[in-house]
Amino acid sequence: MADHRTEPRCFREDGEIVFCGYFPSERGCGIAFYDASGKDRLAVSLPEDTRTGRLYSVKIKGVPDRYDRYRLIDRKKEFVDPGAFRIIGLEKMETIPDEKKVYASILTKPPLSFLQMTRASRLHVRTQPEEDFIYLLHVRGFTKSASAGVPKQHRGTFAGVIDKLDYISSLGATAVELMPAYEEVAAEEIEPSLLLHNDLNEDEEEKKYRINYWGYKQGFYLAPRRAYSASEDPCREFHELADALHKHHLALILQFWFPQHYPTAILSTVLRHWVRFYGVDGFHLIGGGLPAETVACDPALAGIKIYYESIDPDRLQKSEADQNETGRTVSVYNGEFSYAVRRFIKGDDHSIGAFFGAMIRHHDAYGTVNYLSNYDGFRLIDSVSYEHKHNEANRENNADGTTVNNSWNCGVEGPTRKLSIQRLRRRQIFNMLTMLFFAQGTPMLCAGDEFLHTQEGNNNPYCQDNAISWINWRGESTAMGEATQSFLRFLASYRKKHRMLSLAGPLKMMDYKAYGFPDLSAHGTDAWQPDFSGFSHSVGMLYCNLYAKEQDPAFLYCIYNCHWEAKRFALPSVPKPLSWTVVIDTGKTGVETEERSLSGEKTVLLAARSVMVLEARGRFRISKQEERTPF
Repeated sequence: MADHRTEPRCFREDGEIVFCGYFPSERGCGIAFYDASGKDRLAVSLPEDTRTGRLYSVKIKGVPDRYDRYRLIDRKKEFVDPGAFRIIGLEKMETIPDEKKVYASILTKPPLSFLQMTRASRLHVRTQPEEDFIYLLHVRGFTKSASAGVPKQHRGTFAGVIDKLDYISSLGATAVELMPAYEEVAAEEIEPSLLLHNDLNEDEEEKKYRINYWGYKQGFYLAPRRAYSASEDPCREFHELADALHKHHLALILQFWFPQHYPTAILSTVLRHWVRFYGVDGFHLIGGGLPAETVACDPALAGIKIYYESIDPDRLQKSEADQNETGRTVSVYNGEFSYAVRRFIKGDDHSIGAFFGAMIRHHDAYGTVNYLSNYDGFRLIDSVSYEHKHNEANRENNADGTTVNNSWNCGVEGPTRKLSIQRLRRRQIFNMLTMLFFAQGTPMLCAGDEFLHTQEGNNNPYCQDNAISWINWRGESTAMGEATQSFLRFLASYRKKHRMLSLAGPLKMMDYKAYGFPDLSAHGTDAWQPDFSGFSHSVGMLYCNLYAKEQDPAFLYCIYNCHWEAKRFALPSVPKPLSWTVVIDTGKTGVETEERSLSGEKTVLLAARSVMVLEARGRFRISKQEERTPF
């Protein structure tokens, strides 16, 4: 248990108020207590002998029970305690900010400590990065729509996520990542320049504000968000979510946005708090200049997953050498993957090299997270339905959001009833999903992409707390939505079954164990002759499963034909009595309902813009020489 003098807190215990918190100044500090009306105020000055630096730690007697909220006082200026466990006054996201009505809460007792949790909560989900499949969701948007099918009072809350955990588990996910779920002021004042462009009346107060729906801003980092709680106790409800996730064998990953060069000591305190009180399994740190390598080596966070946008491997390895070994708990979000895949599947010239590199990108020192869509940019279905952003609803004259989406609408901008385009879009989605789950690293999927949730071409819906961002679960029951979910489940299961698709380190593309085949080899329409020229749009990737100690199937052959014409590919020769069997063909129905044997055939025809996966099945005796050390 951390000493009460070093960890922020404020709660009642044995008739006293236990308080520990930081102040901007060293002197002139105090606490203003308020009752529920906010009018009855009791101010208490903090004695100098309770201060260590700018940290005050004190027990206060004589504060009546009716005072259930407080603000800190620093040289007569009041502010909300940034280290509070609960915040009062931000119960609704659409609330226009009023500093005078926002308080920190005095808890009747502190949140459950790590040791008080149920056994399920305390058992962190310990997996290596390459073993994971991350499901990213926004707590409010995940179940806010009535189509989510959760109880009305649970819509858009932590409880609503709990209601959907059986579904998430059924997809094959191993981790759930939450967009910012810590407390913050949601409403923000619109910049004057935008007010003028949108002809808003300055006297209409409610129109001067917009909702920060995503939540990437500084906030009260130790408090679960009250607007995301179906009950009046967000601390307990968040704990119940963590407990339920662990019972489903799902890791809990939290996103945190920190401003530039946020103090490392305070950042570590924040992360330790969520690990200690809620059993959180990992953090995705967003913001500039954050010391991700240092955080990963914090002894109190040993084994906790850390995700970041970029990592200096030399610095990470040096940090680990200086401190306790952390294991491979650090991963990098690979934003280049989606762009490489999108350019390749739509048939761009000079795209094959970046695609092949994205498929094998991996590192010994840290993991790599790949994704097709994220909270920003086009969603999966929109990336094959729109070529231009449609952000007019953001009221910024469509000037916000990236203009480079590397998307292709397959011939029509937006929704269409034309069956040929619908079929092409489905094929392109199946192609991309196959690429995601066959790439080295960790696949991440945005919630709703599995049944083609659309944001109507809006690639920057940061202020859209409405149907644009709320997941429409009706897509789950459509024919195309059901087919995509079924295909996703197959891919997740297939990846888990074949370890060559999720190795701990990078592929060497060498025969370093003298099997007669490298761990991975590239091929073209002719076996063993890949074409990486600027006008090539197809490549075959042959995995030798022997390197993952698997013998049946001994080989996987993945052929990616992103050309606009059908192509015939020669099949690499494999040892007898092995023979090739097709298990995936997106040019037909996706997963073959009846596996198709190619015994005796030396070539295979791939439809235009399609992916095929084959297995070389059958047992054979391995005849290998002494293992060779790779260069």
